[in-house]
Amino acid sequence: MKVLVSAWACEPGRGSENEVGFRTVMAAATRHEVWVITNPSAVAGLRRALEGTDVADRIHLQALEFVVTGDKFEHLGMVGFQRYYGAWQRQAGRVAAELDSRVGFDVVHHATLSSYWTRAGVASVNKPLVWGPVGGGVNPPRVLMAELGFRGILEDVARTLSRPVLACLPSVRRAQRSARVVFAQNLETAARLRTKSEIRVLSNALATSVSAPSSSRNRSKEIFLVGRLLPWKLPTMAIRALASMESGDAVLRIFGDGPERTRVERLARSLGVIDRVVFEGWLSRPQLLDRLSRAGVLIHPSLHEEAGMCIAESLSLGTPVVTLQRGGPAQIAQQWPSHLSVCVPPANRKEIAKRFASAMDDFLVTPPPIPEAPVPARTSFEAEILDAYNVAAGERPVSGKRTHFAS
Repeated sequence: MKVLVSAWACEPGRGSENEVGFRTVMAAATRHEVWVITNPSAVAGLRRALEGTDVADRIHLQALEFVVTGDKFEHLGMVGFQRYYGAWQRQAGRVAAELDSRVGFDVVHHATLSSYWTRAGVASVNKPLVWGPVGGGVNPPRVLMAELGFRGILEDVARTLSRPVLACLPSVRRAQRSARVVFAQNLETAARLRTKSEIRVLSNALATSVSAPSSSRNRSKEIFLVGRLLPWKLPTMAIRALASMESGDAVLRIFGDGPERTRVERLARSLGVIDRVVFEGWLSRPQLLDRLSRAGVLIHPSLHEEAGMCIAESLSLGTPVVTLQRGGPAQIAQQWPSHLSVCVPPANRKEIAKRFASAMDDFLVTPPPIPEAPVPARTSFEAEILDAYNVAAGERPVSGKRTHFAS
């Protein structure tokens, strides 16, 4: 087949969404010839990654300029980014149509930065469409909204109210109307899709690929928190959980940075645990994965995470995870043996902190062994992508079920 992939984020080693784009392209190229529309900053990294691979000759890169670059891009807020991303998607639709007139694609796939409430430019091409994994449908539990702080509450209320409205715009609805197969990140997002196409629940975090775990045979008593420090990721809950633990020698290591750092530090001081909190900043992916493979536990308290690649990476390395039973993380946890994770149901912040603390204490007291090889997920991301192309192109019949789990 000839496949067109739209992946604004598509470069290995540059974050979760970029990794998903790269793995999608590599999966497609194992069987098909692939054209990729992406942003110019990803092209050099992609070429380096593809050099010498068996699939390099089957992948054709089409750079499409994003209007805002450099320092200006770094200072774009969410609203500003979505404005320019929408313009990029409109351009992607025009470029895709021009490519299709020359190449004649069998399948078109809108792969990364894919939300049920945003435009998919390539959906305007009159060819079978695979859409997703799509996110954007998970909302925070009301019982924990106060933990977000004033700014976080305003942002999440605006997000919760605006996304269903944006999803009704004709330019956004086009993908839902025309897709043959839709991948939804989780059940909450699947429930928001208004489409007659086949919906498969598949987290894009399953695109992760990790190498063999650390050669060390002993786990530390360290708790890892990985990601940007944003209100909705609830880093303050990690501090509350640490303060509630019986393991007084446990250390919380925070990998990442962001606007919530000041609140996190202030709370750690007020609860008397600042001496057990270490801000590590950003590490390269190989460095982080090496340390994560020896960690005692990963805590992931996000209120409305669509996926969570660090969760999949942790479980692949045999490192236990404690997360909120909400959206993508709970979906991901089901892909690995149940003894490696605890999903805590939403409750008030005092009760949640106790439940997180209890689960982490248990993992630190009786740590699982460090496996000799990565622990695979039950579902192959690559196999699901390739099967969706076959269904979209009519080479395999649909399952007959509207919504089901990829397997």
